[in-house]
Amino acid sequence: MLSKILSVKSTDVNNNHLHNRFHPRLTLILLFLIFLAAGCDLNEVDDPEMIFETDFRSGDSSDWEAFFTGYPVSYEGNMDFDSGIEPLPNPLNSDENGMYITATNRSDDVKMLFRKKVDGLEPNTTYSVLFSVEFATKTPSGCDGIGGAPGESVKVIADASDMRPEPAVEDEGDDGYYRLNIQYMGESQEWYQNSIMGDIANSRECEEDYEFEIKEVSSAHNHSTVTTDDNGEAWLMFGTRSGFEGTTQLYYTSIRTEFR
Repeated sequence: MLSKILSVKSTDVNNNHLHNRFHPRLTLILLFLIFLAAGCDLNEVDDPEMIFETDFRSGDSSDWEAFFTGYPVSYEGNMDFDSGIEPLPNPLNSDENGMYITATNRSDDVKMLFRKKVDGLEPNTTYSVLFSVEFATKTPSGCDGIGGAPGESVKVIADASDMRPEPAVEDEGDDGYYRLNIQYMGESQEWYQNSIMGDIANSRECEEDYEFEIKEVSSAHNHSTVTTDDNGEAWLMFGTRSGFEGTTQLYYTSIRTEFR
């Protein structure tokens, strides 16, 4: 009887030993298979269906059109608006170009923007749109300014829309004010916060001289969505919204958008 009991206990111990030995291995295998499956799904999601990219360094504007909003109609001739393809400033390579844009923000809300219609997308289809913008900025970090910092208070924004982005006049006469139409289709502040990708402050400290540097900002994965029209078209827009009541000058060198 004693030998039978010892035999049973020995079998139980061996089974427990095998269970403890192989259970961690099975767990690791299962985890590996789960991560592998998840990785395949992520790769499928991450593959862009269409990419639109413009390199302004070559001097080609690729039909990007500048426009301005966020100021009183009566300020029209007093905002120092200017834009166009220009050679990059020193100390950057002046043999290359940038899409230049500037304004003096006398309204404390001016937006310096570019827009373009794109096509070749699937009709009546909703896409997630990611942006990456590169530009030359001479504004250092950590500076004080009227209304806000000249670097951190000038936000880089971007959006995709099913309608042409343009100034829309709010009120009439002396009270007329140019607003961005796609911002005021819903919750204005929510749209603005969602459109922000970064600011124009470069890597230099305020105590250093102003000097142009190249900076790149990119959007988050949930940045923007758009539904194309019957022709598979949509509008793209990027630029800045300023809280600094002074002059801002930028040279955009590239813009990349991915439709997913």
